[in-house]
Amino acid sequence: MTNALRSTSVSRTARHTFSRAALTIAVVAAAVVAAVVVSPGSDRSVQAVGDPLGAGGEFHSVEPQRIFDSRVPAIDVAPLGRKPTNSLSAGKPFDVPVVGRGGLPQFVDADKDGFDDNVLAVVVNITVIAPTQLGYLRAFPSGADEGTTSVVNFLANSTVPNTAIIRPGKDGKMAIRLVSPQAAGRADVAVDISGWFSTSQYTDRGSRLVPIAPIRAYDSELPAFGAKTLGARSQTKVPIWGAADASKPSVPVIPNDPNIKGVVVNVTGVNTFPNSRQTYISALPERVPSGAKPSTSTVNLQVGQVRANLAIVPVGPDGSINLFNLDGQIRLVVDVMGYLLDGADVATRSGRVVPLVAPFRAFDTREKEFLAQPLGPSRAEDWSFKSFVQDVNINGDPVGSQMGLLGNLTATNLQRQYAWAPVASFMTAYPTPVSGSGTPPKISNVNIVEGDTVPNLALLRYGGDAQDPFQLRIYNRAGYVDYLLDVYAVVLAD
Repeated sequence: MTNALRSTSVSRTARHTFSRAALTIAVVAAAVVAAVVVSPGSDRSVQAVGDPLGAGGEFHSVEPQRIFDSRVPAIDVAPLGRKPTNSLSAGKPFDVPVVGRGGLPQFVDADKDGFDDNVLAVVVNITVIAPTQLGYLRAFPSGADEGTTSVVNFLANSTVPNTAIIRPGKDGKMAIRLVSPQAAGRADVAVDISGWFSTSQYTDRGSRLVPIAPIRAYDSELPAFGAKTLGARSQTKVPIWGAADASKPSVPVIPNDPNIKGVVVNVTGVNTFPNSRQTYISALPERVPSGAKPSTSTVNLQVGQVRANLAIVPVGPDGSINLFNLDGQIRLVVDVMGYLLDGADVATRSGRVVPLVAPFRAFDTREKEFLAQPLGPSRAEDWSFKSFVQDVNINGDPVGSQMGLLGNLTATNLQRQYAWAPVASFMTAYPTPVSGSGTPPKISNVNIVEGDTVPNLALLRYGGDAQDPFQLRIYNRAGYVDYLLDVYAVVLAD
């Protein structure tokens, strides 16, 4: 099996330098040098779950709900209380019941295989809270091999969330394991659920996922939205039906269609202001009642942080979503990556989501087979997924054409361009333009500072030309950064 997605003969040595590396989440116009990198032939077999020709892979939203919290005895699991973080050789996973919780249907196993008959995968936001050591969290189906990928990377005394798409394992449970390589420790963990994908056996129809070229739908810093920061208990309505890119407000990108029942958003909080406090942002379908606060969170922010997290949010009856900030003073940014549409022809495949049996490491720029070279400042590069698309199969049966994927994009090892100048950066992933050139869209997927490793789930739509329409472009704003992509699921095309 080979994980190679680009030829090792491609050079990545070209550089375009910027003299300033100030932290920002707004993409500025920049010269982008991009080389199309073509994947070699592959003999791998990327296994998926479900029925590629059936009616599965549709999304069912639920009101976001916390289904597990080690700080709350009523929804905790053994071992009770703060969970141990250990080395790979010493640690053990713990199981969290998922199916039947948070608005999901009750567990059904008519074929007696140990797996639920209706729930193909769940969308969960997993948060690590106040760990005593640095480390990472793995989440995987209960009873399955845990693999080698991570969902959350955390530093000591931090609070870090990330969204994941997980297939429930035996008895409808997911397994979680905390790893701290340097020393054993403890951490709290919380799990919020916002929806699930159904199998072909489930009779109620769901929504289809429509990935788009990402847009910035809201930024509190922009004049169009008041050019202001948001204070404690502030609530912000962001229209989704008929939404447009903030830079082109008169050109709708998302249809004004009540059949749009959910939206995939990247929510970014900037918590770097004089009155900033430790806080969280919650993305919800409707306003929170006066005096109340949400029981779930989307982004958790320490003072001085810039942090993003992907969320799949039900759209409220007025076609909007609502963003709640608990405390302090923040800048709020909402980038739209796709939406969920009801009413698709049952005989079609477009927009069905097929989870992989286990996350697939598509690339890792730290590894020799991917040239072991970081991406430089104001640089972008393309990745071809043409061979990958051909490789995804269920028991040897190819799932067919795909329009995009859901995967964990992780940035790590950010290095300075100049030894005397501290650096912070962001990364943007988007469909490779047909023309092969151009500036990145004004959105961000991952924000990173020196000494950190930051993963974030991403919904990525393929782009490119007629010869290779399965390409993604990755852009780095400042410094030299390594990055990797673990694919969780693919989105089918007709």
